[in-house]
Amino acid sequence: MLFSLTHKFLFIANLKTASTAIEVVLGPYAELRLVRSEFGKHISYVKFLEHFDWLTRRIDMNEVFVWGVIREPVDYVLSVFNAHTKERFRDQPKLYTGNLSFDDFLESWAPTHPDQLRPQISRFLRADGQPGTNLLITLDTLQEGLQMVADKIDIPALKSMPRDNESPAVLSRADLNAAQLAWIEKRFRKDTEAIARWGNRLMSPGAMQA
Repeated sequence: MLFSLTHKFLFIANLKTASTAIEVVLGPYAELRLVRSEFGKHISYVKFLEHFDWLTRRIDMNEVFVWGVIREPVDYVLSVFNAHTKERFRDQPKLYTGNLSFDDFLESWAPTHPDQLRPQISRFLRADGQPGTNLLITLDTLQEGLQMVADKIDIPALKSMPRDNESPAVLSRADLNAAQLAWIEKRFRKDTEAIARWGNRLMSPGAMQA
């Protein structure tokens, strides 16, 4: 999560959606930076408002450009699985997935890590269930989305952002069977609906009710 009072932006960091690379570029422009998972990097929009109301009262939040990145559900779940096959997780057995089949991952890993496999859209919603974002970029259109954000917040460096912390390609969509795909579709139905309704659409605070 990055919050800039001077450039008036709030970046809500989703998992496995280039947040590390975004933080590298935008971090120097943010007065408030949470860039480690254990310290609230992936805090939701609602939790941000609750925890930092003393700070948000210093600025008109209607003037703050709120944005984030969301990923197609199957690609998202695969990325979570693949990321935790990295060697650095081997000494953290509860997180490591390199020794699991995908069925084991869904049956045993997912229930013990609900925050990593909850609908992504939950991070971006207001308390009333409407999006708190002015722009929700889908990962497959990241570069186009970053161009829009760079212009909105006047930080051109974002237009040439390098990729960082990418997941290894251990499993792909072609490796999943119908039951596994159905599990993902059911669990992340709200994400699919949110992408169709709000993905890649610039929204003003007043338009967020639409």
